[in-house]
Amino acid sequence: MKTEEQYHFPKTGIHRYVAKYIRAQNDLTGKVVLDIPCGDGRSSYEFLKKGAVIKAFDLFPHFMKLTETEAEYADLTETLPVEDNSVDYIICQEGIEHVPNQLRVLEEFNRVLRKDGVLIITTPNYSHFRARLSRFFGESDYWQRMAPTEVDSIWFSENESNKLYFGHLFLLGVQHFQSLLAFSGFKTRQRLKTDIGTTSLVLGLVFYPLMAIFSIVSFGFYRKKNAHLDPVTKDRILWKRVKLNLSPKTLFCKHIFWVLSKENELHEMLARLKKMHRISKHV
Repeated sequence: MKTEEQYHFPKTGIHRYVAKYIRAQNDLTGKVVLDIPCGDGRSSYEFLKKGAVIKAFDLFPHFMKLTETEAEYADLTETLPVEDNSVDYIICQEGIEHVPNQLRVLEEFNRVLRKDGVLIITTPNYSHFRARLSRFFGESDYWQRMAPTEVDSIWFSENESNKLYFGHLFLLGVQHFQSLLAFSGFKTRQRLKTDIGTTSLVLGLVFYPLMAIFSIVSFGFYRKKNAHLDPVTKDRILWKRVKLNLSPKTLFCKHIFWVLSKENELHEMLARLKKMHRISKHV
């Protein structure tokens, strides 16, 4: 196998955190890893060194640099060409923010992942202080950028089809993301630290106390709603969201880097939600 230097993989940005995480794992010999979008193969490379079997997919498989594995075409907006319950790990690095129907993507990940399998997702963090302030002023994630437009939101298009591939048009806030994960049967194992934004740190000195007060007051009001739900379950869920909103990783890190596990099949998750809301099958 070639060295990392020979492949010229970047050592900056979110990938250095992903690589560090994979390198810290135990031997993965025989484990099947789905890497989508695989890009140039930087994450596949780290899993290969651990002995894993790689299934690499991308909209543009020719970007793959690895000689040890071959990338195939797949589109996250469509059904994945992978069998049910056939993979142990999924790595989706900087991909989900390009897809309009993100719940559909997560449902597909649930379908192909084995029970208790691991899902690793990274995506730009739309909930850190700088992004929140930028949204307030211009509905953008960064004050130097305008809000998404048709000028800069299309990154790729295919001449032979009507498909468009979008840029950062579907960025996720942590609360929205957490809800999608809950609906698709995933449980959070870890939320890992990434690069910390200096601007967010400065803003935190001013706004963190206000945010804490607002979050706790909102919790106090909102826990009175949905009286049909079990109060213990409701309070547990809502309080977790308060803590997520006030987490330093949420407010100061530039990227979301979450490690999740498949807790339920989709039909099991639907049954749990129905039971929680006491929805009759005849409704």
